[in-house]
Amino acid sequence: MVSHRRLLGFVGACVVACGIVAVPLSTRADDDNPPPPHHKQPKSLQQRIIEAEAGIQDAASRPQGPQAFVGPDLSEQEKAEQVLNRMTFGATPGQVEEVIAKGGWQAWAKEQLDPQKIDDSACDKEMARRFPWIKMPILDIKKAYADRKDDKDKSEPSMRKLLPQLVLSRQVLSKRQFKEVMCEFWRNHFCVDEPAPNEEKSRTWTDADYEEQVIRKYCFGSFKDMLFASARHPAMLEYLDNKLSKANAWNENYAREVMELHTLGADQGYSNRDVQELSKVFTGWQYDANYRFYFNAKEHQPGPKHWEGMTIPQGYEGGEQALYTLATAPRTARFISTKLCKFLMNDSPSPALVRQVALVFRQTDGDLPKVYWAIISSRDFMSRLNYRAKFKTPVFFTVSALRATSAKLDSAAETCDRIAKMGEAIYNCPDPTGYRDVAESWMDAGVLTSRWQFSWDLMAGSVEGVKVPATFLARYKSLNSEAAEAKMIEDLIGGDVGDRELVALKEVAGQGDQPRMVSIILGSPSFQQR
Repeated sequence: MVSHRRLLGFVGACVVACGIVAVPLSTRADDDNPPPPHHKQPKSLQQRIIEAEAGIQDAASRPQGPQAFVGPDLSEQEKAEQVLNRMTFGATPGQVEEVIAKGGWQAWAKEQLDPQKIDDSACDKEMARRFPWIKMPILDIKKAYADRKDDKDKSEPSMRKLLPQLVLSRQVLSKRQFKEVMCEFWRNHFCVDEPAPNEEKSRTWTDADYEEQVIRKYCFGSFKDMLFASARHPAMLEYLDNKLSKANAWNENYAREVMELHTLGADQGYSNRDVQELSKVFTGWQYDANYRFYFNAKEHQPGPKHWEGMTIPQGYEGGEQALYTLATAPRTARFISTKLCKFLMNDSPSPALVRQVALVFRQTDGDLPKVYWAIISSRDFMSRLNYRAKFKTPVFFTVSALRATSAKLDSAAETCDRIAKMGEAIYNCPDPTGYRDVAESWMDAGVLTSRWQFSWDLMAGSVEGVKVPATFLARYKSLNSEAAEAKMIEDLIGGDVGDRELVALKEVAGQGDQPRMVSIILGSPSFQQR
């Protein structure tokens, strides 16, 4: 994990206008989730085997080291801030109080874990109005948008521009915030990209369907189903070249990445021979002229394949068997659980938590809502160690700034361009790894400077298609400079800021420039944490 001190020390060195005072960290566990009673039902043999393989029993038997005092438990307000920082793209004004009023953070979190029961009809209606192609079949999208060139007619943007705008608009406007957060995770995990304007690739019109039918459809389903859906979708078949893989001319890209990036993880005991054999298993997995998956038996490598110590039969069924084996492997449970804990907790989650989440993954056959809840309901989730312990990616920073100021997003075009300049162009990651969400990937002076510029332009009304309403600043108009400063810090950060930030704020507050005060806070090191 990257500490608050290291994170903010770096940012303070990059940005002259503001500095920080490191916040003490804490690892004391939250008492909202007490351990289960000692009188338990006997465990089944299968569960004991799974626990042994996951290392749970070994971990429990190890002697505990000395426990350091690390500070007080989170307050109710801090718990609300923590759950909003992890399960949304940032709180909107008054949302912390709403979470507390709902009966506490757990009640709010459980609602978000069942997104279909959340009324998001207003957002759905607005998305359908702005992006009428959302539910179109792939062929209809191709017919309507394939010939659009952004450099020729900006009034009719291509899907390369429109799909990121859809993603961003939902992140800002949806009430199903945790679904949007987890879509962001899986969009990077099962990464595909939009082709460059000069590339004649079908992903230009298949990626939109991939977003709807793979990422959004299964992010609250099972991991196994999402893996199968991604493997068969034309966007993935083209992106990792599996549509080109045929008998005696197999392509290894998908076979390598489905093990290294999608399931088992890197350096997990498989060999180059395993990659070659799995490549043969997936020969003939293609799509037809209507962009529907089909198995081309004529181009499938005949004969059994010897992969990972097992024999895979020839034919389409062999591919299904391989995917099922990958989806249910203990190594996959550990790899996915580690990534999810890093995403939802901190950059260096505790091994004990990862083991426990991996156990839930295996016991539930990769039931994703249950896996998410295993993390969110853990004692670690509300530990002070993990409070504001994540560094915002460009997407998280930008969306959180819009939500924090109640900004009205009439058009996401320029905002998407700004995010791209910060280094995280939506649906345009240069590598199949997807964008990383750990601090080291984003602590770059150039990227941070662009965040300051966006904050300033946002409050100056200089971001095309975005407007911060007058009602947002109206709450501070009647306050004197000192009270306005304190209220803004509380509303936008929910905690203390550094001495140099305060100096900059006081100087601007003395001039009565409240929009600039907000921009200083949004661009400050403290706002970069969540």
